[in-house]
Amino acid sequence: MDTPVGLLFVLMSGTMVGCAMLPIRFMRKYRFENYWAIYNLVATCLIPWGLAFATIPNLLGVYKQLPFTTLLVPVLFAFSWGIASTLGGMCISRIGLSLTYAVTCGVGASAGALVPLLYFSPQTLGTKAGAWLLLGVAIIIIGIAVVAQAGREKEAQEKVASAAGQFQNPSKSFIQGSFGVGLAMAILAGILSAGLNFSFAFGQQISAAVGKNVSKLNATYAIWAIAMLGGMVPTLGYALILCARNKSWRRFAMSPVRDASLSVAMGVLFMGSVAFYGLGSIKLGLLGTSVGWAIMQVAQLAAGNVSGFLLGEWKIAGAHAVRRMFGGLAILTVASVVLAYSNYLQNIH
Repeated sequence: MDTPVGLLFVLMSGTMVGCAMLPIRFMRKYRFENYWAIYNLVATCLIPWGLAFATIPNLLGVYKQLPFTTLLVPVLFAFSWGIASTLGGMCISRIGLSLTYAVTCGVGASAGALVPLLYFSPQTLGTKAGAWLLLGVAIIIIGIAVVAQAGREKEAQEKVASAAGQFQNPSKSFIQGSFGVGLAMAILAGILSAGLNFSFAFGQQISAAVGKNVSKLNATYAIWAIAMLGGMVPTLGYALILCARNKSWRRFAMSPVRDASLSVAMGVLFMGSVAFYGLGSIKLGLLGTSVGWAIMQVAQLAAGNVSGFLLGEWKIAGAHAVRRMFGGLAILTVASVVLAYSNYLQNIH
């Protein structure tokens, strides 16, 4: 197993998805539903099917020879991820941006790492590799909790500065609805977000059916192409409903170059991260969908916070919050090392 290459791929995956939403900062004319529609069309349909058709001969013939349930399972798991994406946005107004992100990433990392392990290789839990994996997941939860607290401090400072007229773009905080309901929604979103990993882990029969003439790495595109159709239904559907409700169809023509290109870039970053994750998990071996998923979540959280820091999002947060944020990222780095060691132990045995 090419573990170093696998680790590099999942780190690239996490970095790309952590930066996938950055283009939103530079939108001028598009509303949420406009860029969300283009982003999801590119990420869940155009790129995965383009990659699959380009690398797999007789792709549709491969699907035809498989049982319907084999194709349906990854689609349903990806559909749950699509619901999680929508739920996450609804949680922000109830419990705040940082806590929403921390809870969904923490729960998603834990569920996404442990469920495939328990299903495909439960005996691993009784080994040293399993013990190190559980330790790594526990450290992830601690690190995310620290980052979440830093985010709460940042949001509090932004709220004070906004009230004083010193800051015009505060992060949303938990000011609407029930905090308990919002927290429950965030936990559910975290669980459902792991569906993206489950769609890949439980879709291996699809890649196996591709045949020996296609590399294992390229065969992963056969999984993503069919699975992401499930994710497209709630995400793209929600955007189109908003376009109809808000009568924002005309906005697509208001910035056909700048905003449309930024929306496409979001889709490229996201689906690129998904592709790299699939490649990395194959390279990592037996624990690829457990260790790889957890490390990818860590890299995602780190990339999102570091890029936000570099773009000035933490400028008003204060030194204490910034130190806490980087301390949390240091803990997450330790978790990644522990998880990599777990994968090493599994591969040498």
